[in-house]
Amino acid sequence: MDTPIYQFVEQWNQKHYTRFHMPGHKGNREVYNNSISAVFPYDITEIEGADVLFASDGIIRKSERRAAELFGSKDTVYSAGGSTLCIQTMVGLAAKRGKKIIAGRNAHMAFIHACILFQMDPIWILPQTVDAYGVCGLITSEQVENTLREHSDSCAVYLTSPDYLGNTIDLKRISEICKAYGVPLFCDNAHGAYLKFTGEGSHPLDQGVDICCDSAHKTLPVLTGGAYLHWSKSFEISVEEVKKMMSLFGSSSPSYLILQSLDLCNRYLSESAFMDYQILKRRICQIKEQLSQQKIGFLKNQVDFAKLTIDANSIGYTGEELKEQLHQAGIEAEYYNQQYVVYLLSPMNCKEDDDIFCKALQTLSIRPQKNFYVDHYQLPPKDRLPFEAYWQDAKVIPIEQAEKRIAAETVASCPPGVPLIVPGEIITEQIKKICKNSRNLFIKVVK
Repeated sequence: MDTPIYQFVEQWNQKHYTRFHMPGHKGNREVYNNSISAVFPYDITEIEGADVLFASDGIIRKSERRAAELFGSKDTVYSAGGSTLCIQTMVGLAAKRGKKIIAGRNAHMAFIHACILFQMDPIWILPQTVDAYGVCGLITSEQVENTLREHSDSCAVYLTSPDYLGNTIDLKRISEICKAYGVPLFCDNAHGAYLKFTGEGSHPLDQGVDICCDSAHKTLPVLTGGAYLHWSKSFEISVEEVKKMMSLFGSSSPSYLILQSLDLCNRYLSESAFMDYQILKRRICQIKEQLSQQKIGFLKNQVDFAKLTIDANSIGYTGEELKEQLHQAGIEAEYYNQQYVVYLLSPMNCKEDDDIFCKALQTLSIRPQKNFYVDHYQLPPKDRLPFEAYWQDAKVIPIEQAEKRIAAETVASCPPGVPLIVPGEIITEQIKKICKNSRNLFIKVVK
């Protein structure tokens, strides 16, 4: 498969133009010589022939169409601003249809920030959580249908799948319900770009979702910030409309390094990804066999199998303690909380990485199971809409003094960036405790 963006930059560099344009390094890897300067020649701006991301009709548009073919979408556009830019775009597109949007509470905080900007009214569905922070859990089709029945004037349903721990929801059934109500289904699939290439039909586009974002950089060989926004063949929207919305938030100087990595990833996806993920799945199964032999608990994650989510409590550790034990063995985790530690694998991890990980597991001292009392997260009462509270006069106070006050900012545990409280909600005793435990010791409240 050809790579039009990368090929253009390669060929342009061979012509040795003198650069009297941005960026300031001028492509000169010699004068300012360090490990980063090696990429300077490939870091270009929107010179003649390089196309324009938000008004693309040349090499970028050609590359995006290649990606659409690979993902089976009606169309796909690139983001050099991660899934955050895609989420902002999705909310903006929903705002053209109405102001009320149904959303899973495990949405990334970028979603609520976009709702503030577009003056949206999010109607929350609380996942059936198994931890105290609302991160882990499932949203059922029954919850969605009941909420649609109560809020039939909603402009869209917005869900996150997979979540940060690797749980996935029944998007196929939920998409059928949304179609019956005439409401589009949007999905934050930031952690699931690779699902299209497992051969199991588990990508949101295969499940009937109308539009979704994928953070390519999270699971594919793409530079940080590279993402896709896909929409289905049945969703009536134009590329121009999507790009116009993206341009409200995205930089007018997108990174061509990121764009080239997305472009090159098309070749990888077309040639190697399917086989690589079959091999990775077998390797992860072997790791899980060792976990089972050592009686170390883990989440099944049968769909989002590249996430290895270990239950630290099952062997007598907190998530932080287990993370630290493996960190001392030279292993860096993706995420941890009181109960779980997440290790995110990809085909770019080699067999030697697996061996290091398994050896570190073998050194663990297995302790009696910890049984923590978990005060399951409850939605705080809503006093006013998020955008109303956000723009009101506010002040910062200690979280200890904040109970019964109205939040004027979003507070999240980051990662994964899931809001504990959003502007307009009343701070409860539980929220106060969770904030203290996650080291959020001050909060902005409405005066």
